[in-house]
Amino acid sequence: MSYKDTSVLLAKTSGFCPGVKKAIDSVLELAQKGRKPIYTLGPLIHNPQVIQMLEEKNIRAVKSLDEIKDTGGVIVLRAHGITPELEAKVRATNMEVVDATCPLVKRVQKVIEEYAGQGYHTVIVGDEGHAEVTGLMGYAKGNGTVVSGPEAARQLPRFEKVNVVSQTTQEEKIFSETAAVIKANAKICVISNTICQPTKARQSEIVELSQNVDLMIVVGGKHSANTTRLAELCSRLCPNTIHVESEDELNPAAVRAAENIGITAGASTPNWMTDRVLSRAVDIRKNISLASVGGLEKLWRTVIYSCVYTAFSAVALGYVCMKMQAIKPDLRFLALIWFYVLSMHIINRASEKGIGTSDSVKSFLYKKHRALMITIGLLAGAAALLTAAFLGRRVFTLMILFSIFGLLYPFRHFIRKGDDAFPGSKDIVTALGWTAVAVFVPAMFYGVHFSAIDIIAAVYASLLVFMRSVMLGISAVKTDFIIGKEHLCKALGDKAAKNIMLALAAAVTVLVLATAAWGWEPKMSAALLAGNVYMIIALIVYYKGTVPKTVYAETMLDGQFIFLAAATLISTTT
Repeated sequence: MSYKDTSVLLAKTSGFCPGVKKAIDSVLELAQKGRKPIYTLGPLIHNPQVIQMLEEKNIRAVKSLDEIKDTGGVIVLRAHGITPELEAKVRATNMEVVDATCPLVKRVQKVIEEYAGQGYHTVIVGDEGHAEVTGLMGYAKGNGTVVSGPEAARQLPRFEKVNVVSQTTQEEKIFSETAAVIKANAKICVISNTICQPTKARQSEIVELSQNVDLMIVVGGKHSANTTRLAELCSRLCPNTIHVESEDELNPAAVRAAENIGITAGASTPNWMTDRVLSRAVDIRKNISLASVGGLEKLWRTVIYSCVYTAFSAVALGYVCMKMQAIKPDLRFLALIWFYVLSMHIINRASEKGIGTSDSVKSFLYKKHRALMITIGLLAGAAALLTAAFLGRRVFTLMILFSIFGLLYPFRHFIRKGDDAFPGSKDIVTALGWTAVAVFVPAMFYGVHFSAIDIIAAVYASLLVFMRSVMLGISAVKTDFIIGKEHLCKALGDKAAKNIMLALAAAVTVLVLATAAWGWEPKMSAALLAGNVYMIIALIVYYKGTVPKTVYAETMLDGQFIFLAAATLISTTT
């Protein structure tokens, strides 16, 4: 279990840059459209963990076009960009081409192309052989040079006209010193500082952070140029600097010995990797061993990721809805809800390829034992149908339909091949699934067909579950999990999703207040209002920007239903 430690500081600018996010979003949207094979020319970004997750989603990196045998697939131009000659060859294949080049890299390409067309020699300050630099050189029209720094620049001849540009992730100081050397030995020198703004912001923060700690930890791929450069910059300012790809590489003795620790990450490092390094560093400083962490925390994570906790939360919501509908809570219905929600969530989670690499417990459940989890999900579904059979033909028939729909959803792309994901479809389907078993199944059993009370309960339950699902999506995005537009926050953006949550929270509040006006039991309305307070607190947490990691988010958001059920139980029995 991790604890807050103010002596371990995380850089605010660490994590994916906008260009990396754009590239990952591009390939993920392609993967969700259908069964076309997807290829990237070289790794999309320089991070082995993310590349592994993409490979598990059938997005494969190739070194050359010759490796692609299926010309009916899609080829993606990587974030680093490629040469115009190679791009022409790619487009000549008649394959579908998606350009995921970082917009800031494209800006450098245009600068080089413009001045090269005017007869300027191009000097790129960067790493020769790096994918981005190789692509940029293609725009120099055969009249370009790559230098690593001021020392290499001193070996260059005098230029009549020269345009000096930078690899987008270059260090500011190295570029300015190199450009000064070249300018002093040129008749006409145009200096184009093309270091991207996210890199400048990251380096600026690191300069300040590194000077105020005695251990710097840089997280990211060992083959990532921007991460390696960050590590080099940190090393000059804080000699005690280590570059790690995962928390397993941390040296416990060094972590304990440091008085203050700073942590940063490269532009191609997802936040969940940084979070794991941060959590492990704090655990080490609290003298919490991996063995002790593997006790209660692993049990807790297992309960969360196995969907057992979520299923109990659905049961709690079902109890509240039965009270709202003036239906006596029946253990048979509560069991039906538990089995159905457990089944659907396990199967849906197991169908999400690439899910297992971000958390050791999730990996254990859905990667190493994926077949077992699917079997458990199917058995839970069978138990739900068996329970429904004892409740009569109408309930059994309805549950058959719900189960078929729930099982088909994870494989919707095979049914609607080539179509884009409907924005927020996962959030909507989750809300409808919970509402169906929590509200409509009990109403049908008791012969109450779509009365005003049932509709109020259905709207109330749907809104709460929809908000839960959207906020879980926001948590996933904040930690850089790879999700698509079936989550509303990914389709509309974080800000728009939060505004929708605010509007829905107001709608739920109005609905609850209206129940009292309609003559509902005051104690019941009071319990629902108490649940609203919990929900509003959760929204405040999200609006403040302190979005919790997924496991904490699931604990908090599913906990609202358990809290609501407890408030309902207390209010209706006193």
